[in-house]
Amino acid sequence: MTWPIEVTDRYGHTIYMTEERWRHAKRHRGMSDEILPKVLSTLRESKRRRDKYQFDVFNYEKSFHGLPFGYHKVFVVVKFALNQFGLTKENNFVLSAYLRY
Repeated sequence: MTWPIEVTDRYGHTIYMTEERWRHAKRHRGMSDEILPKVLSTLRESKRRRDKYQFDVFNYEKSFHGLPFGYHKVFVVVKFALNQFGLTKENNFVLSAYLRY
C-alpha cells in the first residue's frame, strides 16, 4: 500500500490518511490492518457530523457486522483545513479512527 492514502467522501472532499495516523489508530483496541478497508469505506460512504467542540473537525461513522470484541461501528475523525499557501486547495486529513459499540 502506498501512503498517504486518499479517498473522496460522499460530498466530494478529498481526505488523506498518513501511515503515521494509521499507526496511531491501530493503538486503539480492536484496530488492525484488516480494519483499514472498513475505515476507507466509512470515509467514502457515510454521512459526516461536525464535532461540537471543534468547528473544523468532522466525524464519520458507519456500522459493520463482524468487528472484533463486539464492536458495531467504525468511527473516523477528520480535520478539514485549507492549505497554508492559500485558499484554493483543501488539506483534509484523518486525525484518528477507532471502533465503537
